[in-house]
Amino acid sequence: MSRNNFFLSLVFYLISFTSYSQILEPISWEFKVDSSNYSESKQLDLIFEPTTEVGWYIYSSDNDPEAGPYTIFEFNENITYTLHDDLRVKNVKTKFDSVWFADVRYLDNGGAFIQPIIKNNNNLSVSGFISYQVCSEIQKMCIPLETDFSFFKKIESKEVLAVDYLNVKKNESLLSFVFFSFLAGFLAILTPCVFPMIPITVSFFANKTQQNSTKDALVYGLSIIIIFTFFGVFLSLLMGPQTANDIATGLVPNIIFFILFLIFGASLIGFFELTLPSGIITSIDKKSDQGGFIGLFFMALTLVLVSFSCTGPLVGSILVQSASGLKIQPVLGMLAFSTAFATPFTLLAIFPDKLKSLPKSGGWMITLRVILGFISIIFSFKFLGVVDKAYHFNLLSRDIVLTIWSTLLFILALYIFGTIKLPEGYNLNKGIVNSILGVFILLLSLTLLSGIFGNRLTYLAAYLPPQSPTYVDIKTFKRTPFFSDYLKNDTFYDNIKYGDIFELPHGLRGFFDFDEGMSYAKEVNKPVLLDFTGHGCVNCRDIEARVWPDQRVRDILNNDYVLISLYVDDKTVLSEENWYLSSYDGKVKKSIGRQNSDFQISRFQNNAQPYYVVINPFSDQIISPPWGYELNTEKYIDNLKKGINAFYEN
Repeated sequence: MSRNNFFLSLVFYLISFTSYSQILEPISWEFKVDSSNYSESKQLDLIFEPTTEVGWYIYSSDNDPEAGPYTIFEFNENITYTLHDDLRVKNVKTKFDSVWFADVRYLDNGGAFIQPIIKNNNNLSVSGFISYQVCSEIQKMCIPLETDFSFFKKIESKEVLAVDYLNVKKNESLLSFVFFSFLAGFLAILTPCVFPMIPITVSFFANKTQQNSTKDALVYGLSIIIIFTFFGVFLSLLMGPQTANDIATGLVPNIIFFILFLIFGASLIGFFELTLPSGIITSIDKKSDQGGFIGLFFMALTLVLVSFSCTGPLVGSILVQSASGLKIQPVLGMLAFSTAFATPFTLLAIFPDKLKSLPKSGGWMITLRVILGFISIIFSFKFLGVVDKAYHFNLLSRDIVLTIWSTLLFILALYIFGTIKLPEGYNLNKGIVNSILGVFILLLSLTLLSGIFGNRLTYLAAYLPPQSPTYVDIKTFKRTPFFSDYLKNDTFYDNIKYGDIFELPHGLRGFFDFDEGMSYAKEVNKPVLLDFTGHGCVNCRDIEARVWPDQRVRDILNNDYVLISLYVDDKTVLSEENWYLSSYDGKVKKSIGRQNSDFQISRFQNNAQPYYVVINPFSDQIISPPWGYELNTEKYIDNLKKGINAFYEN
């Protein structure tokens, strides 16, 4: 296999390396609150509606325990409600069961369980689980299952209310990703592989009538968008419920991503070219001569393939980033990228007279490509850092990464100044523009270096290893704590579970095991702040770098809460006696991260990080609305205060 084909195989492997299986679960549940009797009696009806696949049914809750299986509801008691009357069953059916040799009651679609309760204070908080069997006479099988339920609702009107599962603020992060993808699409236009293609492509449409030219240009642009977005759809279909964390922090995926970004960077700098086999391009190029919509599609596909050596690294970067986010993220990323990429081709094909105003290709494209190459190499260390933290290798500290980044930018500055030479064909001429650009990059290099000496670099925190509690004092060259109270915490982590492998930033005190933290919270009579976080969670690092250093936030977290940080992606394998079978997906949870992730999903119906939940340790219930990625310090403090007030009110 040739070297270029090997590199291409790696790129395709990036898109297709992950898959997942599903366990059989032919039933789903909908939970509702009926408040129609609330004003008169303070009574609410909790409605549990099972929906089964065709041929499946669930046993009722009122069967004789000696005459067969029955459905059991377990409620976690707390002060917000009181169970009222017995559980009722709606639209129950009866049949003779030859196995149990008795009449049994069961439900299929249209049935429901109803539990009346009395609401005791303003915020309803009900949770528990349902233990049941779902059976099929067609399949000749029964499946024992457990389903957690949770109601959290402030009742304000007489109506049946769907359960308000609490949403996390993801809009800002997703919007930033879409903007990054859109910007990458425009940057791809300016690369040496793509920019010279504009006049060649546009000339094809210039010889047609205005009406045909417009129609064909729109079809051509849409074809480009469809081709790129296909890769995003393909990756999205491969992503399962826990795939995001597996990709974001897995050893093999992150090593592959690290190598890929090094390859992308080296290719952009000019050490080699990432090209597709010429036979593929020639074959597709011939099909573009067919004419009509099919010909335009293959013409667009030819452009995508020919420009691969420049767009490949950018597309790969987007797909890598999107793989650790929402399931729809790869689709949105490639849609944004392809829209930006296709727009200039489409507009210039419709208005070919504007082609004369475009700048000529030349050295500025080479400069841009080399800069993108160095950025790719710099960014590759983000993946290596995630592996280092998730597996506790502790080889890449923040200072080491900053030194590497600063050195790479220094080399880039020397290249732009013309002091050193890179591969042939990529050497720059000296000039005023390059001199200004070189000075700017040199200043960036020095800024990164200042991070070792106390500069927090908060806007880069998401891509760096966590901030050390100390920094090197440039005057004494001794490590100095950022906060004066840090030294008081030296022995705290020696006495808690997992204190030898985790540490909270900024001298904060906290726990890393839920049960241990809850027990301590009862002793000190404080509410619990659950912090679902991860080694690979860039938004978590962002919060820790830009919100938690605020003295008001630190005081509240240290003095008014018991902070429990649960890492959902940690790879530490526990002893076998601590393993358990998940009721959520039926899989054995062996590591700290797997168990924390399963706890978040099954208990809170959420798998996003960061995710902050305020809990009363005595009732084990949520007492104020959870929140997620919130960079506004005032709003973050307000959320913390709401939790404190709710704790003491109850």
